Amino acid sequence: MSCIIAVDTGGTFSDCVIMKSDGELLWGKSPSTPKDFSLGVINSVRSACEAAGLSWREVLKDTSLFLHGTTVSTNAFLTRRGARVGLLTTKGHEDAIIIGRVHQKVAGLVEEELINVARLRKAVPVVPRPFIKGITERLDWQGKVVVALNEEEVRQSVRDLVEQGIESVAICFLWSFANPVHERKARDLVRELYPDLFVTISSELAPVIKEYERVATTALNAYLSPVTSRYLSRLSQRLAGYGYKKDLGIMSCSGGIVSSDEAGHKSVFTLSSGPVGGAIGAAVLGGKLGMPNIITSDVGGTSFDVGLIVDNQFQFATAPVAGQYHVLTPMVDIVSIGAGAGSIAWIEPKTGALKVGPQSAGAEPGPVCYDHGGTEPAVGDADLVLGRLDADYFLGGRMKLNREKAVKAIRERIARPLKMDVHEAAMAILDIVDSHMADLVRKVTVGRGYDPRHFVLLSFGGAGPTHVGAYARDVGVKMALVPQTAAVFSAFGIAGADMVYVREISDPMIMPGKPARMNKHFTRLEREIMERLQRDGFPDEDIVLSRQLEMRYRRQVHGIYCPAPAKALRSDDIEVLIENFNELYEQKYGEGTAYKEAGVEATTFRVTGTGKRVKPALVQYPKAGKKPSTAQKGERKVYFRETGGFIDCPVYSCEKLRPGNIVPGPAIIERVDTTLVVHPGQQVEVDPYLNLYLKMGDRG
Repeated sequence: MSCIIAVDTGGTFSDCVIMKSDGELLWGKSPSTPKDFSLGVINSVRSACEAAGLSWREVLKDTSLFLHGTTVSTNAFLTRRGARVGLLTTKGHEDAIIIGRVHQKVAGLVEEELINVARLRKAVPVVPRPFIKGITERLDWQGKVVVALNEEEVRQSVRDLVEQGIESVAICFLWSFANPVHERKARDLVRELYPDLFVTISSELAPVIKEYERVATTALNAYLSPVTSRYLSRLSQRLAGYGYKKDLGIMSCSGGIVSSDEAGHKSVFTLSSGPVGGAIGAAVLGGKLGMPNIITSDVGGTSFDVGLIVDNQFQFATAPVAGQYHVLTPMVDIVSIGAGAGSIAWIEPKTGALKVGPQSAGAEPGPVCYDHGGTEPAVGDADLVLGRLDADYFLGGRMKLNREKAVKAIRERIARPLKMDVHEAAMAILDIVDSHMADLVRKVTVGRGYDPRHFVLLSFGGAGPTHVGAYARDVGVKMALVPQTAAVFSAFGIAGADMVYVREISDPMIMPGKPARMNKHFTRLEREIMERLQRDGFPDEDIVLSRQLEMRYRRQVHGIYCPAPAKALRSDDIEVLIENFNELYEQKYGEGTAYKEAGVEATTFRVTGTGKRVKPALVQYPKAGKKPSTAQKGERKVYFRETGGFIDCPVYSCEKLRPGNIVPGPAIIERVDTTLVVHPGQQVEVDPYLNLYLKMGDRG
């Protein structure tokens, strides 16, 4: 049974999907292990195999490809546990990364973080000022050497940095994307002195115009790569010990899998890799179900992540941000807030107002009901107290929840201070977190000019189905889709992700540029990607190359990437490119916004290479009747805002529902790995693939 294994490690759980050679899917999940995430990865594989009655060691030995979405780089960045970095940059420009951009104080922040203007700060430096060394060297904008590289200055600077304890070196010189000669020489000098020191140079990582963004991207990569590469090495060793001795494929933020060596040396490209898997899965599922426009919504233990699929294509961020740093990497546009099952409920001391998140109990200790030492009530505790979760059936009964402790925590920390009943307090917690989720969905749709009524809301993540009935109804969608693989959907997306490499280079030119110069750049980038994908084992017929050219009106700062034809460009092709840019500009910014009289500049050439891989199969089941009576396994009292209290609510086994079944609300539909709450006035229909369609009704 040759198979593909995909594991997505989140802040609370690690999810595993196993795709067998015939396309059949197996899946399971296990708590993440922050002290050593590789343990949680192995445990999730074991969970998926044991649920199917298989030997996980035998499955690993017979695995053809192991794919992984990891939060290691993200966690290292958020907790500031990356490597100690030294930065070599052009003398006189040492403060570029410290100064940043004017809008760096607000980059990537959510609304609640923007309210207190007086407390806004720039990003915490990943490279402290004493670790930044200016090097005598200078190139002009065409890449010509104006001042030669002072090699002895490089040697002495690196010696000084090593004495201060640095573990990694970032090198970013002015105009290095036009000519990498000085950066490469400086890198070679560092390696001669300290062969084991990690070195990253901007001309290999992000040879793109924009000084601040380039130095920030390079510094972040130097900060994250030692940590990420150590983790990937440790995971590879563990897997090899259990029988899997091949390379790992790692999910990147650009929408595809990259090799583990690329991920280890370019770890900045693995930021947010897990949530990107959900976007890929949505595009795959939407294509199979005939749903071109989808809102992706992922509720995990620590965060709520939202993205868009428009015309079957996931969207890319126009100005990617990582922890208030603008980075130069194509990044699937996923917007996140701290709203998940582990989000902590608390009372603001000054106002006495109830707040939920953004801080989270995470996997350790988790919500109070996990009984792992947590003391602060979380969203998951409120779900349990209100009957939406079964204390004896969490993870199919593999993990027992402590309802009494959850009740006590909510009563003491929330209900008594607010003079509320414990159930009213729990409901207030859910009202707040659900409103946070609805607000983010509106921000990503209405805030960008999209009408939610024209989209299907895809709900996934372990806690997604538990909350989707509330936030989907509030944003005005007509239907929410809960896939069969909802609890492990990001891993499902990773299992079907293609191998993707992106290469870019900047060469600013006034349009129409010279065709020979433009063709030279595209040809070089395509050759690099073809060689990379061929090394990964893809035959030419499974490789797809696409070109893009970043263009802008003259004297503008930001540009738009426009598709470019996959052929040798001629003068008439360039004229068509300019016209296409004018049209795309007005599509993005509104009719009449194009300023053709200003003239057009081209700045950056981009090639994306895709190695096509097999996609997960959707098994179709025979249609049954409308009544789901054989799936009902009992009932319990559940609290709803619409009913003003607890009511007797039927509970259904999701595994026993069949195509054509209709479940009217109020109802609870339980899977081993997640729970769907159907509110009064709503109903669920089961499709031929056992996906659940939650139809919205009146609020009641």
